[in-house]
Amino acid sequence: MNHTGKVDQDDIMRARNVLLASGRRTAREEVDAYRVLSQVSPASYLPLLAKALQRLSYDTSFGKKHPACLSLREEAVAAARSIDPAEPARADVLYEALNTCRRELYSVGRRAEGLAMRAEMLAIGRAQAEQSEAPWSKG
Repeated sequence: MNHTGKVDQDDIMRARNVLLASGRRTAREEVDAYRVLSQVSPASYLPLLAKALQRLSYDTSFGKKHPACLSLREEAVAAARSIDPAEPARADVLYEALNTCRRELYSVGRRAEGLAMRAEMLAIGRAQAEQSEAPWSKG
């Protein structure tokens, strides 16, 4: 992507090639590709970006959590929140992104922020239960 904020056609083509390549791609390559493509087609690629960011935060090639684990999980939450509210899968993607970020916030001692995410998760679960008229809800 260039510095003006517009997506270059070459970047789009490279991102698509990474995703279509027959070889095994790394989590980092997936995230980079989805970051570019989510600017072009947010409805299609924001949910995939959120999930890929979560996978990268768990990347065990470092022998432990990714060094930027919390920032990756926060970016996943931001991507999930950017999904169109009318999208049916938004709630599940956002719930999972909030859950992984919440756990990381707890592990680094930022409990107040983790509890705020927990409250948002509860609201999502209740809204889903009301829509489906289920007797139980997530959260």
